[in-house]
Amino acid sequence: MKRLLVPLLALLASLSALALALPQPSTSAATSSQARQSLPAPSLALTFDDLPYVNPGGTNYRANATRVTTELLAVLKAHRAPAVGFVNEDKLADAGGDFHLRQWADAGMVLGNHTYSHPDFNRRTVEEFQSEIARGDRITRRVMEGRGPYQLYFRHPMTHTGSTRDRKEQVNAFLSARGYRVAPHTIENADYLFNAVYARARVREDTAQMTRVHEAYLAHTFAATDFAERITPEIFGRAVPQVLLIHANDLNADALDEMLDRFESRGYRFITLDEAMRDEAYRTPDTYVGASGPTWLFRWSRSLGQTISFKDDPEPPAWVTSRSDR
Repeated sequence: MKRLLVPLLALLASLSALALALPQPSTSAATSSQARQSLPAPSLALTFDDLPYVNPGGTNYRANATRVTTELLAVLKAHRAPAVGFVNEDKLADAGGDFHLRQWADAGMVLGNHTYSHPDFNRRTVEEFQSEIARGDRITRRVMEGRGPYQLYFRHPMTHTGSTRDRKEQVNAFLSARGYRVAPHTIENADYLFNAVYARARVREDTAQMTRVHEAYLAHTFAATDFAERITPEIFGRAVPQVLLIHANDLNADALDEMLDRFESRGYRFITLDEAMRDEAYRTPDTYVGASGPTWLFRWSRSLGQTISFKDDPEPPAWVTSRSDR
């Protein structure tokens, strides 16, 4: 027995020494892992401009609006994704009335004001633009009646919010007096450029071109998302909810399902615009004045006196831009 016990004890001693010699998980690594697990899931609010439908072809408006509205709402329902749709009421005559807006409202979505006819604020007087705002919600408010209290949201066409401080402040005061909050966006993917190329290919039944645009569009969307995810902590020291600006168009009717799948694969949950704007970051003033319409991440960084570079914010592929206005 003693002859067996001695070798066994020696073996146990060797195993103990070997275990001590192996690299042990560091405290910092464990802490880092716990930190990653404790981070909140990224969140995204979806917003759609130019309801009921962007029709670059100019024909069969009602039928196309019905198809796109039905497809967009089916995808949003499947992903349990709330959304705000910003309406241009001058399109309702071509759409055959408010049927499509009622589809959005009946699906539980919020309707916002995108002016009556989508004018560029840079090319209108303050009084003309205020008239567009006032005309832009007459039918939309009626459609939303009876659906409980909701926040009124306004989005400037092309997100041109004022080329001078005085013009911006006058319109902001007008909006506030009518109960509106300006809807921000933090991710913008130039879908209108991609859609111009895609819609023409769709009419021609050019499936190869449609596929090329579809793939390039999603690649650009997530390049823009990557940039927003990187730049946000530089501005606020943490992640904040993101807001995506896209349009009610043919391309999104066909690509939205895959887009939301990809967001979900990155851990995103879809939230209301109300929830996004409850985040403290969204209380940062927008003091940007200029003729262009940058994202609110850029605006906030400048409002906070930061000089963060946005040069890496991706641009759409040159071939898409060059073909979008043909």
